[in-house]
Amino acid sequence: MPNRKSNATKQAVDHKEHEVLDVDDADDGKQIATSLVNRFIKMWPRAIFDTPTTKPGKRQSIAKTLTVLDQPGVYILYRDDQPFYVGQAKGKLRSRLRAHANNVGSSKNYFWNYFSAFLVKDPNHINEVEAILISAMPSVVTNSSKPKLSREKMDSETREVIRQMRMRGAY
Repeated sequence: MPNRKSNATKQAVDHKEHEVLDVDDADDGKQIATSLVNRFIKMWPRAIFDTPTTKPGKRQSIAKTLTVLDQPGVYILYRDDQPFYVGQAKGKLRSRLRAHANNVGSSKNYFWNYFSAFLVKDPNHINEVEAILISAMPSVVTNSSKPKLSREKMDSETREVIRQMRMRGAY
């Protein structure tokens, strides 16, 4: 009898091999013109790296069968729905993510259960996409990379708004 984890994983990744799915398909179906990122993966389970595929004749993990993971990109590791690490893969996303999933000595090994990824058209822009994501997510605390972007200083009025919010317990 298959375990619950395998069934849940199979349902979460049951899709066509070349299709990047968004579990939350609440958009209006309109595509935007992209120059940095052409597709994305949203909240796929870590379990695809250790759950065997159900494809006949294959004895490998689900992740090994997904050609979309052969591409370079920037990824986010999540613990439940909280992002805590942003990384990049100039080679295959699969290799970097599998290393995080299976490297027992890694500080990131035990803490994540989902990932998202942005497939970057031109590998020369991977650092730029990673810097944007790191800068946008204050909860990403385990990444030692520092974005090479100019940071806009907060003006005094905005600092005062934050101070007042903290005093009221709203921040």
